[in-house]
Amino acid sequence: MQHSHLDPTTAYSSFRGELIERRRRLETAAARSDAKQLFELLDAVDSALDRMEDGSFGICEVCHDAMGHDRLAGDPLARVCLECLSPTERRALEYDLELASSIQTGLLPSHDFETTGWEGHYVYEPQGAVSGDFCDVVDDVDSTFVLLGDVAGKGVAAALLMSHLSAIFRGLVGSGLALVEIMGHANRMFCAAIPVGSYATLVAARLLPDGSVEISNAGHVPPLYHNGRINQLPPDGVPLGLFCESAYTSQFLHLTPGERLILATDGVIESTDADDCEYGIETLSALVAESPDAGPHDLASRLVSDVRRHRAGLPATDDTTLMVIRRRQTAAA
Repeated sequence: MQHSHLDPTTAYSSFRGELIERRRRLETAAARSDAKQLFELLDAVDSALDRMEDGSFGICEVCHDAMGHDRLAGDPLARVCLECLSPTERRALEYDLELASSIQTGLLPSHDFETTGWEGHYVYEPQGAVSGDFCDVVDDVDSTFVLLGDVAGKGVAAALLMSHLSAIFRGLVGSGLALVEIMGHANRMFCAAIPVGSYATLVAARLLPDGSVEISNAGHVPPLYHNGRINQLPPDGVPLGLFCESAYTSQFLHLTPGERLILATDGVIESTDADDCEYGIETLSALVAESPDAGPHDLASRLVSDVRRHRAGLPATDDTTLMVIRRRQTAAA
């Protein structure tokens, strides 16, 4: 999910709750341990809260410019902007990002996947070294769960939340729970573990071999269902993590051979050109309709290439993830 830079006043309200919650957890941990690192972290949090009070929070202590939301989202305790890091600090940060990127890549499923009755392909393009987009394909006993989502924020902080969400769903799939129950449990677990103000939008689909699909959408970009016509499936629930006791509903479809589902994050439909015009879900829908016989790999590649064409050379400003799922012509896996 894309966020603009914030001035210090806005950053104060955006991060204060997160820091207070972090301080509470550190105090609880420090009461059970005398580890030096815990008290150093407490001092760092207190210092950040003091900077909020005197108006210097979010201001680089070297160049005195505002550091911006992305830097603070990655580390709300930061005191220096990326441009002012020393060469040693910069190399350490680059190494950490490379390692984080490698770990995140290892958590993703195969880009091409096949299961009984279904085939699919996804494109996953982080805007930076790591991504807050969430993508997974998990086989259950008699079905396959497909998940695609977007954690609020960018960078390492969003990537950490993404990996946590992945672990939650992988732990719940195979539990025998209904899809809406899985969504409710995942929401409560995610809500209890994340900083105040964090959340994730997500689409979860359960695919059965006979072409039946159950979809639950927690505030995410509407999936497209192509059955000769383009149908948008609107959200039927709030994003995960906003309210711990949120309940979720689902929609049911039946796809015949050749029919497709297209899932995308807002980095696709909100991509902008030089005139700040968004790509839009209608443009995405039109291109799907123009490619009725394209398989998952070809269609996903074609759609993402068209998003790049729309940007006309401008860099992406958000993570880009898109998945195409098609009912197979035969039931063979």
